[in-house]
Amino acid sequence: MSKDKNVSPARILDMGWDFARIRTLATGIELNVFGHIANGEKTVEEISSATNSSQRGIEMLLNALVGLEFLRKNNGKYSLSEDAAEFLVPEKPGYLGGMIKHMLDLHENWTHLTECVKTGKPYETVDEQTKGEDFFPKLVRGLFNMNYHAAKYCGSYLKKNVHNISSILDVAAGSGVWGIGIAEEIETAKLTALDFPEVCKVTKEFINEHQLNGRFHCIEGNLQDINFGTNIYDLIILGHICHSEGKIRANNLLKKSFTALKPEGYLLIAEFLPNDEKTGPAVPLLFALNMLVNTSEGDVFTIAEFKKILPEIGFSQIDILDEVPSISPLILAKK
Repeated sequence: MSKDKNVSPARILDMGWDFARIRTLATGIELNVFGHIANGEKTVEEISSATNSSQRGIEMLLNALVGLEFLRKNNGKYSLSEDAAEFLVPEKPGYLGGMIKHMLDLHENWTHLTECVKTGKPYETVDEQTKGEDFFPKLVRGLFNMNYHAAKYCGSYLKKNVHNISSILDVAAGSGVWGIGIAEEIETAKLTALDFPEVCKVTKEFINEHQLNGRFHCIEGNLQDINFGTNIYDLIILGHICHSEGKIRANNLLKKSFTALKPEGYLLIAEFLPNDEKTGPAVPLLFALNMLVNTSEGDVFTIAEFKKILPEIGFSQIDILDEVPSISPLILAKK
């Protein structure tokens, strides 16, 4: 077999530095480098003073952030790239610093990936209530800004294309981002959020911040145990929850949602969706491994899998919202 001279080890060796990329970005966030530069170009000396850091260390960090294209450097002064200005400045509505910190929190469990692959079992089961009530309040704060624009898009889409949405149930609501974004667009809708008691405390913080108290109600408990009711809601939201439930419990969740919807009600599903062959994109496939490491049954599902199970449950129409500003399209199913 002849050796292909065009094959290079560069991609493999470059991947070896992925740990350093995320750590470098996180340090920039922790020192608020992006916030200090947000109002104009800064020198090493200025940023060193603002962050109470050594000039040697901060210069190396700044240059690395230039190499990662989060900063620009011109005549010894540093400025923000467009995406850093939008998503890494704490005062901006799209700030993703909390999400980056959460990704670092996942690192310890991921160091056990080989063991998890061999056993098929998680290192830690964050999907169980005892652990989940500690894990999820920290997570959902970081997730809000990541999903808020997509939620607002959904609200606008539903307001334009679906009429008479007066009651919304946000299942495993977390920060409440999906329900909040939609309720802000559909101003007459009342919003019910369901989650663990400790997580509902976080939901209420965001509800207060977005001034939706008068239209909000919270159901505290485990979604696996709670009866959603029958013919109650015009819209039910499953925002990034099916993946942690696994196939059997996710199917049960879809059935409970169908029962709780009014006739001609809608189910909105947000998930990390790989293609039907599960060959890409990379993020949903990596997220499947995240479910292996952190949950007992969790996995990612394809659009084809949802298109198969939803009609079997009784949903009559399935639309794919692929223009949403999100990692994956959204699924909208009509009862």
